[in-house]
Amino acid sequence: MNKLLVALIAGGFATVAAAQTAAPAAAPAAAPMAAPATKAEMNKEKAKAVGAATAGQTDNTSGSAATAAQGKKDTAASKAVAKPTVAEKKAAAKATTAAAGTDNTSGGAATAAEAKKNTAVSKTVAKEKVNLGTPAAEKEMAKKATP
Repeated sequence: MNKLLVALIAGGFATVAAAQTAAPAAAPAAAPMAAPATKAEMNKEKAKAVGAATAGQTDNTSGSAATAAQGKKDTAASKAVAKPTVAEKKAAAKATTAAAGTDNTSGGAATAAEAKKNTAVSKTVAKEKVNLGTPAAEKEMAKKATP
């Protein structure tokens, strides 16, 4: 056990020492043939490359210009529709509330009536007494469980 602990501690020291050594020197990069001498020249070359890349994308029909035109058309169409008045909003709310129980079978009134009917039916059905401790009762349950 002591040898194992000594080996682990020594390994830990070795990894720490290896992590602290200097990184190997990087190989000198090969100089490009026509490298620009100043930053201004480098920036000009980058600007030319970017300009050439973006100039070829003028045929994009799903760009922002098409989207803006469609948005402008939609806005004009929505402004043409008259906004409902307060009285119209109240009338629509009242009609919706009144119709909630008639055509909506899962609405409050229909659900309450159905629950009341189901409760009355369940009270009329006699409850079965089940004696689970006897072998006869277990056989009877097994018969009922199999189709």
